[in-house]
Amino acid sequence: MFLLIAVFNQYDLKDVLEDLFNENIEGVTVTDVIGKGSFGLKEGDEVSDLIEKVKIEIVVSDEKHLKIAQACIRDNCQDLKIGAGKMWWVPVLGVERIRTGERDREALSTQRSEDIVDVSPHLIETHEDTPST
Repeated sequence: MFLLIAVFNQYDLKDVLEDLFNENIEGVTVTDVIGKGSFGLKEGDEVSDLIEKVKIEIVVSDEKHLKIAQACIRDNCQDLKIGAGKMWWVPVLGVERIRTGERDREALSTQRSEDIVDVSPHLIETHEDTPST
């Protein structure tokens, strides 16, 4: 299992999420962040010089799904301009769905049990004034 983390421009988020969900990659956490990337902070820079971006975090079950998720991000964010963003990934030792106790691969899959109400995946529109996860 891997944790894929990516930071990129906010205007690419909707397209990235649509591609991820079309590839059946779910469980995405989205956070608004600010930063300066490889430009670094120089003398005289203000906090207002930091650029607003989004950070997404996705846990995937294997290398195949990691490559698919990376392609979804790359295909929608790669514009060959400075500031397009970065992504990185790290191994995950374990995952547990808190409610059911399912672990690892089972904890990452969409639940299809009729005992669980409203488990159908859906795309949530994000707005600047509403945090999304």
